[in-house]
Amino acid sequence: MATVIHGRNLIIKMNGTAIAGAKSCEISVKCDKTETASPSTGTWRTFLAGRKEWSGSCGHLIPASGTPLKSDTEMVGQIVTLTMQTDMPGDTISGSAIVEQWSASGAVGSLVNGSFSFCGNGPLS
Repeated sequence: MATVIHGRNLIIKMNGTAIAGAKSCEISVKCDKTETASPSTGTWRTFLAGRKEWSGSCGHLIPASGTPLKSDTEMVGQIVTLTMQTDMPGDTISGSAIVEQWSASGAVGSLVNGSFSFCGNGPLS
């Protein structure tokens, strides 16, 4: 039977510090592609893989005390080291990223949620 990793065992860190109250995290990797088939070669397209890029996001709860909202807003535009790890030894990916966006939202009577979006700045390893 395969071992699965539960979301509670997935941690995302900025500059070595786990994002407090993290509820969700994602890292996405994609590559460019160039079509190599011409319209005269048939009905199926073929491609060459190009350069890669990555991005990430993290949703988190905003604590009633502790890190103030202002420090979260000041992260936007900063270059940080982003690390995602599981509870399995050696299962870590890391890279330099630019904090592109931070937002906060909440309905009356519910918890306030924050969200960071990152753009990879170089390789993810």
